[in-house]
Amino acid sequence: MTTAAAGVVSTATGFVDPVRDFRSPSSILRMCSAFLFPSLAEETVWRAALLPHPSTSPVSLYHAGIVLAAHVASHPIAGRTVWPRGRDVFDDPRFLVIATIVLGGATASYIMSGGSVWAAAFTHGVPVALWRDCFGGEDALMKRSSSSSTDNAPIPKDKQSFGADD
Repeated sequence: MTTAAAGVVSTATGFVDPVRDFRSPSSILRMCSAFLFPSLAEETVWRAALLPHPSTSPVSLYHAGIVLAAHVASHPIAGRTVWPRGRDVFDDPRFLVIATIVLGGATASYIMSGGSVWAAAFTHGVPVALWRDCFGGEDALMKRSSSSSTDNAPIPKDKQSFGADD
């Protein structure tokens, strides 16, 4: 359900064009890696560590909503710190809506499964793997952000100066 909802919103908003963007994945193993990172790693932090285990204490919608909002908000922060090449994607309101759908689904999976981080990681991992490996997400995340600094960009050979006589 989560993957279908994310797919519909991705297509309806133009974030993904399923015809233009689709390409077969280069490797099933690569697709499976999405279940380890970001999915399992993030779900271990954002669900298992920050939400009470449903078997020991009921999870309030308020608490779940705060964790969900913080997780979605962490993406633009990552674009400014640890993943600057992904800044344009992580700042895109369409991405943030889709992330809210996917991560909301992961939160619901965690709660409804009785606290299984595996259920949350699967719910998170399927749409990530599809977007990243089949619909151009990896390419979008690897682009240099138009809003990031170009101070570290390589200098073209014709613009390099090697001496005073140039």
